[in-house]
Amino acid sequence: MNEKIDIKIALLAFNTIISKGIKSGDEYVLNGLTAHTDFDGYTVTIRNDYVRLDIHFHSKFSFDYSNNKEKTLFLEKINAMDRKK
Repeated sequence: MNEKIDIKIALLAFNTIISKGIKSGDEYVLNGLTAHTDFDGYTVTIRNDYVRLDIHFHSKFSFDYSNNKEKTLFLEKINAMDRKK
């Protein structure tokens, strides 16, 4: 899939989830989004029940989603987090 996202916005949303979310095990949850990082910190993940965004080293990323509508709603939620700072 050839997707385009703003990695900077996604990483800011990740930071917001980590800093303001509720910790549950190794993950943090805020506004229906879950964030976690792998053991070495090179990959961060933001997900909900329908969409998963993995951001890898050097700003590479992979997206997995059930349908375009859910992907759009997910990205809108991430972008809204950046505006609420």
